[in-house]
Order: sequence, then C-alpha cells, then structure tokens
Amino acid sequence: MDALHSPNYLDPLWHPADTATYLGLHEKTVIKMARLHQLPALRLGKHWRFRRADLVAWTESQVQSTCQPVE
Repeated sequence: MDALHSPNYLDPLWHPADTATYLGLHEKTVIKMARLHQLPALRLGKHWRFRRADLVAWTESQVQSTCQPVE
C-alpha cells in the first residue's frame, strides 16, 4: 500500500495546542520538542502539525523504553 492510500494519510493534522492537551504538556514545550526532533511532527511553512497516529506510536515507544522488568 502506498502512502496516498494508507489509513494515516487522511488523519487530520493536530495543532500544537491539541497535541499539548493530548500529551499533558505546555504548548511551547510541544513546539520545542518538535523543533529538537524529540516528537514526531510535520513542519508546514512556519507551522508545526502533528498526526494522531504518530503521537500514539511515539507515546507507546516511550512507555516501552522506560519500563524496567520487576524482579
């Protein structure tokens, strides 16, 4: 399946404020993380946008990478 026909292609793009609410962060923190490539983001001109599917995958990877097994 090519990129134009993938289910994520038609996902609405979130603004930094929407992303900040979803992640429980301040909007400026979200923009800073996007600028530093710490958060999956798209830059459209001078505006940052975020895909929900990318953020879900990113949050899941963050949880998996920080979990330690209980002994």
